[in-house]
Amino acid sequence: MSGGIIAFNGGKAVGSEDFGMGDFVSGDFDDAFQMSYAMEEGLRQLYLAMEAQVDDTEAKALLGRLAVFEEGHKEKLKAMFPTGTATDTVVETLEGGFDRSQVLSYFQSQTGTLSDILQLGMMLETQALDLYTRLSRKAGSDESRQLFEYLAKEETQHLKFISKEFDAVLEAR
Repeated sequence: MSGGIIAFNGGKAVGSEDFGMGDFVSGDFDDAFQMSYAMEEGLRQLYLAMEAQVDDTEAKALLGRLAVFEEGHKEKLKAMFPTGTATDTVVETLEGGFDRSQVLSYFQSQTGTLSDILQLGMMLETQALDLYTRLSRKAGSDESRQLFEYLAKEETQHLKFISKEFDAVLEAR
C-alpha cells in the first residue's frame, strides 16, 4: 500500500481477541464449514450486486474477478470438506462480519471507481483474514482449525492481489 512501512504511524488494534466473534463462535464450531461457505457466498453476491451498479468496464471486470475468487473458495471448501453441507442461500453476514445490506448501501453512495472498489475489497478481505485467524485459534477440533487456517491463507492471497491492483491505480494517477 502507498507508503509501505515507512508511512506506518504506530496505530495499534485495541480490544480483546474475542471482540465481535459472538455471531461466529458456537461452542466447538460444529457448523464451521456451513458458516464459512455462507460467508463466502455472501461476499460473492455482494461483488456481483456491486458489479451490476457500476458502468465502468474496468470496475465491472474487477468486481467480476473478485466474485470469481469467492466462487473458487467455495469450490475448494467443498473439495476439502466433502461432508460439509453447502448452500447458496443469500446471507446478510459477509466474511469478516460485515452486514451485506449496509456495505451495499454504502457502496451506492460512493463513485464506484476502481480505487473505491479496491479499498472496499481490502477492508472486507482484511476483516475476513482477521476473523478466520482468530477462529483458527479458538477452534475446538482439528478439522475446524484446518478450515479456518486455510481460509486465512486464501484471504492473504486476495489481499496480495488487491494490493497490487491498488498500487497500479495509484501509479496511474
